[in-house]
Amino acid sequence: MAEFERKARDFYAHPFDPLMKMEFLHMMILDGCFLVQIFRKFVNKEQRDINDPLFNMDCMFQYICHDLLLLENQIPWFVLQYIYELTVKYYQNPEPCLSVLILTALSSQPQLSHNCRWYLDHLRGNNYKEDESVLHILDLIRTSIVFSFTERYQDEKPFHDAKIQLIASATALSEAGIRFKMSSDECNSIMNIECENGVVMIPHLEIGELTESIFRNLIALEQCCYGRSHKITSYAVLMDNLLGSSNDVKFLCDKGIIGNWLSAENGSEFFSKLYCDTVLTYFYYDGLCTRVKKHQPASRRWREIFKRNYWSDPWKATSWTVASILLILTVVQTAYTIRQYYSPPA
Repeated sequence: MAEFERKARDFYAHPFDPLMKMEFLHMMILDGCFLVQIFRKFVNKEQRDINDPLFNMDCMFQYICHDLLLLENQIPWFVLQYIYELTVKYYQNPEPCLSVLILTALSSQPQLSHNCRWYLDHLRGNNYKEDESVLHILDLIRTSIVFSFTERYQDEKPFHDAKIQLIASATALSEAGIRFKMSSDECNSIMNIECENGVVMIPHLEIGELTESIFRNLIALEQCCYGRSHKITSYAVLMDNLLGSSNDVKFLCDKGIIGNWLSAENGSEFFSKLYCDTVLTYFYYDGLCTRVKKHQPASRRWREIFKRNYWSDPWKATSWTVASILLILTVVQTAYTIRQYYSPPA
């Protein structure tokens, strides 16, 4: 028990010195039991009390999830693991492991469902072998987001200035001939953004009130925790570049890439607020930006601008056609007038 206490105290920057041994252990065990039971009751409805206030109010679990994912509210993973293993024998048909239990519950939140379900599939296919390096619940969420990305992107270059515009906005790229599609692979992490033959494929992302808190705390985790690379920070920088204005937000919403629960203006500022005063030691989308830039010929840029400005709807197309005909007739009439002036009929 003394080793358990020391390890738990060392987990925090402030080791709770004013708390005596039993007070500290009581706090850890009580909070840990609360979390494990909350997740169990969410997954197994038959374990809930009829008058349980946490589940009788529709929004209560969402508020709990918000607080659970704050960096300052994290409880060491080994504490939760210890309590889970100590109590699992008292339940029939328990979840295979703690990660599955937590991810199943958190997948109920729209902003987390995509990556939680994807990582759950990974755990099931890997005989429920958990990542032993997970520090806490927030780190588990980060692992579920970056896991696939970690495997597929290893050759990107270091980068140190997040303020430089690394890639044009979505509408500007569209004008240059780059097409955007929502990734059709539902098992993709939101970070697995691809560019093939001038088509940028981006997995769907829900932007809402909980999304900001999730990303802000994930970025804070990467900035503060040694050994956590800046993958989420890189994603925020890339998306901030793509969402330069409200028009970019509307454009990606129309493509089904973004589900924006905020206003278009707030959506365009969403990512820029997340990584202010952060350090980006490694930009993981450098290769992607390079591939996108290779597909931006000037001729296609002007063609896309022309198409958007004059052929985006029937009225604009009709107006342009009529104006073009009038211009041609005027030029022809002028040419005949000049010809008659210099070469009058005999």
